[in-house]
Amino acid sequence: MPRFHYISCFNPPWHNETNVYNAMTLQGCDVRCYEVTNQHDRPGTRGRPAIKPGDIVFTATPHRILLSELRTYKNQGAKLVTWYWDWLWSLQNREAAYLPRLLLMDAVFSTDGSSSAEYIRRGVQCRQYLPQCAAPEPRLRLPPSGTKKHDVIFVGALWTQDRQELARRLSLRWDFANVGAGPRVWGRPLSNACQSSSICIGTNFRNDEPGYWSDRCYVVMGAGGFYLGQYVQELEQTFTGRVHCGFFDGLKDMEEQVEWWLAHPAEREACRLRGHALVQEQHTYTNRVTVLLAKLRSLGILGGRAMNHSERTRSG
Repeated sequence: MPRFHYISCFNPPWHNETNVYNAMTLQGCDVRCYEVTNQHDRPGTRGRPAIKPGDIVFTATPHRILLSELRTYKNQGAKLVTWYWDWLWSLQNREAAYLPRLLLMDAVFSTDGSSSAEYIRRGVQCRQYLPQCAAPEPRLRLPPSGTKKHDVIFVGALWTQDRQELARRLSLRWDFANVGAGPRVWGRPLSNACQSSSICIGTNFRNDEPGYWSDRCYVVMGAGGFYLGQYVQELEQTFTGRVHCGFFDGLKDMEEQVEWWLAHPAEREACRLRGHALVQEQHTYTNRVTVLLAKLRSLGILGGRAMNHSERTRSG
């Protein structure tokens, strides 16, 4: 099996890369991690294993790796693979940083919509859609007594005008709180906040791109919260409205949906539990990494079968 050299952001530990690493190692992959911001932390430096032909250089942050560095890895016989979660097009000129690097990749996995048409138009022929996911709480526990309860919360930063307007409208009518706008809330504290609130509201940077939505839906449901989110085309192929979560279409509809769900606690609770169960079953990092590895094998980038966790344990 080739070795994965995973060059990305692992600090702080709530970054997606830590969850991806954990899922890969559980499936028997040989993965070495390097902090992308430290140019001295790279394959072949300071006692770290060097690149061998057939190894895979893997990253979630291709835009933060020098083009010359990526070319060196290719010249050493490595395959270049990326899986990232950013929206790419027409946002802070991201494509200018990403595209030259994506053109060097042997496989590109991204979450920004089910269509690869724009990638192909820009010359990236190896892009594949791999949706977001979560690291769900394996067993939901009641929040500790004294945990503050709200009618509606929004998890994350209110950094766009539409999010700020959403918060303004909710605050006028209900007990609304913005969670995680400063220090990141994750793990058990996030689960406490989501379970203690009647509704966890969600929206996306773009609401008009089929297949693209925030990981907030997976994260909230995985944390045990009831998710009410902006509908995006194809989202119903992943979650069923009024079964796993709720959907709204625009701010007026959002207010009507919030009012309805607050008045129907039994239906909301049933959806909350079914949503958590579905994320735990089908939308974990292990689920996504299984797909990623299978696609790498089908592309001839990854040969053979990864050892499972017990096999790796026995082999030392």
